[in-house]
Amino acid sequence: MPAKTLFIVQLFERSGKRLIGGRALDFRTADEAVARAERASQTAVGVVAIQHTVDTDTGEVLEEPVVLSRFGEVPAEFREE
Repeated sequence: MPAKTLFIVQLFERSGKRLIGGRALDFRTADEAVARAERASQTAVGVVAIQHTVDTDTGEVLEEPVVLSRFGEVPAEFREE
């Protein structure tokens, strides 16, 4: 089962009173993802950079996603509680 760690930046936009996922961007390293999330926070309602590991054969998520950074308004599952 080959595994790959992904570094994703997810942008959020507002639709009425709800936040919805916008563009998702893939990066090679955590540092690149965090830097891009910070830049995107200047124009997006909310941005989150996450890291997660998936099985490249099945697409199954092998580990719980780790939030690397968050900016602005993000859905509850990405907030610190």
